[in-house]
Amino acid sequence: MFVLFAWALPGGLNEQKKTAAAALGEAAADEALRRAAESALGRRAGVILVLDAQTGRLRAAVGGRLAFAEATPPGSAVKPFTALAALAEGALTEETRHSCRGRYEREGFRATCAHPRYRTRFDPRAALANSCNDFFGRAAEATPAEAFARTLEQFGFGAATGGGGDSETAGALPREGLRAAEMLGESERLRVTPAQLVTAYAALFNGGRLLVPARHGPEDFAPQERARLRVDEAHRALLLEGMRGAVSYGTASRAGLSTLPVRVFGKTGTSTPPEGFRPQGWFVGLATDTSAAEAPPESVRVAVLVYLRRGHGADAAVLARPVFAAYARTLAHDKETAAALGDDPRDGDGDDAGVDESSGADSLGEAGGASVRVRLAREDSTLTLALEDYVFGVLAAEGSVENEPEALKALAVVARTYALRNLRRHGREPFDLCDTTHCQRYAPVRDEGARPEFYELLRRAVRETAGEVLRDRAGRAAEVYFSASCGGSTADVRTLWGAREAPPQLRGVADASCASDAHAWTDAVSAEDLLRALRADRRSDVGAHLDSVRVARRDAGGRAELVELAGERRRVLRGWDFKIIVGRTLGWGVLKSSRFEVARSGRRFVFRGRGFGHGLGLCQAGAHRLAARGAGYKQILGHYLPGAGLRVADCGLRNDGNCADAQPRPALRPAGMKSDERAGVGGEEYAALRPRFTRASFSTGNDEARTPFHSAIRSPQSAIRASAILSSEHFRLSYPAGVARREAESVLRALEAAHADLSRRLERASLGRAAPDAVEVFAHATTGDFVGATGQPAWAAAATSGRRVELQPLGTLRRRGVLAAVLRHELAHVACEMIGRGRAPRWLVEGLAAHFAGEGASLARAADGGQLPLEELDRRLARPASAAEMRALYAAAYREVAAIIRREGESGAWRRVAAGRAV
Repeated sequence: MFVLFAWALPGGLNEQKKTAAAALGEAAADEALRRAAESALGRRAGVILVLDAQTGRLRAAVGGRLAFAEATPPGSAVKPFTALAALAEGALTEETRHSCRGRYEREGFRATCAHPRYRTRFDPRAALANSCNDFFGRAAEATPAEAFARTLEQFGFGAATGGGGDSETAGALPREGLRAAEMLGESERLRVTPAQLVTAYAALFNGGRLLVPARHGPEDFAPQERARLRVDEAHRALLLEGMRGAVSYGTASRAGLSTLPVRVFGKTGTSTPPEGFRPQGWFVGLATDTSAAEAPPESVRVAVLVYLRRGHGADAAVLARPVFAAYARTLAHDKETAAALGDDPRDGDGDDAGVDESSGADSLGEAGGASVRVRLAREDSTLTLALEDYVFGVLAAEGSVENEPEALKALAVVARTYALRNLRRHGREPFDLCDTTHCQRYAPVRDEGARPEFYELLRRAVRETAGEVLRDRAGRAAEVYFSASCGGSTADVRTLWGAREAPPQLRGVADASCASDAHAWTDAVSAEDLLRALRADRRSDVGAHLDSVRVARRDAGGRAELVELAGERRRVLRGWDFKIIVGRTLGWGVLKSSRFEVARSGRRFVFRGRGFGHGLGLCQAGAHRLAARGAGYKQILGHYLPGAGLRVADCGLRNDGNCADAQPRPALRPAGMKSDERAGVGGEEYAALRPRFTRASFSTGNDEARTPFHSAIRSPQSAIRASAILSSEHFRLSYPAGVARREAESVLRALEAAHADLSRRLERASLGRAAPDAVEVFAHATTGDFVGATGQPAWAAAATSGRRVELQPLGTLRRRGVLAAVLRHELAHVACEMIGRGRAPRWLVEGLAAHFAGEGASLARAADGGQLPLEELDRRLARPASAAEMRALYAAAYREVAAIIRREGESGAWRRVAAGRAV
């Protein structure tokens, strides 16, 4: 009402009325923040504070007296201050690198790292983003205790803030005898209140002003400084980058804070009381009013602290998101109000104090470079990263079995081009591209040390093609795609998908390099199953019976352009649509491509075809063979994508999502790309499964020791060269030419049966549809091949990493009678890695996998060497010295898990894995 009344006055508002209007608007914003905080916290025991980082005014405080009267260990939320002390003393530098050992142990203190175990080497920024206990524990060892105590004291630890009245506690800050436990926030000797912690974080980034947190309305508020501190600008920048990493890809990434229209950075913390249960979760986040990378002190506007009595830091970060979202809405409202009052919010010093309303490319560039926001579906988070790092992740997913450098370079150019062409693909969502075949598959590589030579090959491919983009005749990023195998001729987009026009690079070319029998496949489908699939879509519903299926017309490349169905009704549809409809019901491994012929044999329809995927653009199988024969990546691109021009762009993105104009390089030629399925055609995706290596799992190969165990891969150096591939609904099996097809089919059937069993068990454990899909299985031709590819001993039967399983020769495993058990055991490993995100201890994973594989009876006969402490068991499982030792360790792990199952049921054991805990 006030604003409407003022508008009616001739001549507008005077300064006094403007001030009153601003105060009224800020009061309304405070109320919105309070409501958001109350709703987020709900009935959980804890505190949410919203502090004006420039003045110390508490804009919202939910949780009552706990904010000032309860002091508890801060957990990893203290690490920015630990890092600051270490940097000031020279114990850390920007160049410091440490390989994470998975835990920090010293003088009876032990802190396990909660970040994924495949992250092994960190600089200070990445260590802060991932909250690596091993990294900061070692930094603490090198930092004088008095320097750490002095730093905390300067930032207000161990002293009342002055904003809590008589009931406020000063917490606890020991001045002597400080150890790593205190510097990691895991000691009862160091305790802080939420009010202390949020004001300390504000001082760290607002220019060093340690403020009194005060409950007060916006009118006539006078800030009170407790101290003025000096924070080295280089150290502040390092901490800022690490905390942005925590929000984008680290410990707080699950909260989705990086997708908000304000720039947020923060740090999580989880502390465990001495009794070892009911952890306490912390999150402190700050928001700036600028998208600039350096975020100057005056741009840091609001700090949000969430403290949960029974929770983890990641949970606290999730609760902070609606509060920051409410803050973003208040900024948008302030801009609208300012405009209505006749003020330009950008007047004055030139800073835009509102929400960064740009989207896509305009809001992504940082420090002059292009960035991409990738939605990680399985992690339920969004990762913001540089364009070239995104291309590297696409190569890790889509080129994970490629070992020809020139083929990888061709794929890198296509991936980069596709990303720039499709940067608005998810324009209505807070990210640019997803990590599935809807866009192009992306795999976050968090441990390049797992396959050092392979990942260096990928880095080289990205580095040596940096900035190279395929352009169409108008100078825009070209429309490009790729597929696993074209089967002898790439597709024409006009006949494949019915496009009215086609750019020259998508009209199809002959490909003798991909015409071998290795890319042939056969699928026999019962008439009942095929009818069931066809009746699920009105375009193919032939009624109560199906009489015949025939290819009515083929395109120039031999693909089924039109398929005629005869039954109670006659239907004619595109060959690609037919493939999608069948795959949607019967699994994407059925009908690998639309390049097929079909014949009826009794009650079955037999499909024989070639190739995998849609076949458009770059053919990866053909590119591999061309590269092996000496072709360069420019020649490969020119062959598969004629008519597109390869240019180098500066990749400072324009409004249209393309790189800024750049001069073409002479003599460079084309390329293009996408994933193995066209989005928008029935909405389905053909999961072209390409593996990624992060962890390994072993299985014994002798008659006396038949079970698998987990460890880290040492040096997998050779790529898998499978001669044949079969797919089912949840698996893709690559196997050598000497293996009979029926044997490969029996492996897939065993895997699918195990998958169904696992799904039922996980559903009983209330883990939903958590059974893994898109699992890649590789059967090696010889034991030597297996050892060379994985770096594991010859008595290991399998190596598992993420969704990739590598097996000893199938014949070897079958002769030893362990094939079925190994398949089930490795599938359990995949599930444990997925639901536990690498946090569960080895003994729990191995014991549960042995239980699922039915290996209990065999392990019960193993020699009992006595009960090992769980920490020792976990350590020894990481690297057994022999098959006999491994079997004894497996037996010990199985006994521990069997005891859990007796007490809590099998569902309890699965839930422990999901929680990443042992007890």
